[in-house]
Amino acid sequence: MTKAKRYDTVVLREEVGGFQAGEVGAVVEVYTTPYEAYDVEIVTNDGETKGLVEGLRPDQIDLTAMPTERSGAAARAGAATQHAADRRYA
Repeated sequence: MTKAKRYDTVVLREEVGGFQAGEVGAVVEVYTTPYEAYDVEIVTNDGETKGLVEGLRPDQIDLTAMPTERSGAAARAGAATQHAADRRYA
């Protein structure tokens, strides 16, 4: 299994913290001790932050394969997560 890195786009695999399975977010923090976990900023298609989910286990998220040229929802989700990450760490 590929490990997520900071700023990777991920999709929730299950309902967590009031967010539904399938919601898209950006990894904003990666933890390796005492175990692998991630903080993920959940965003809208417009890049607005919906909230933060902390301490997600690797089995609760899927990495999103974002090809160089995207269209439709994949493009909006990729742009939204990049926008959210840019705002957060600017």
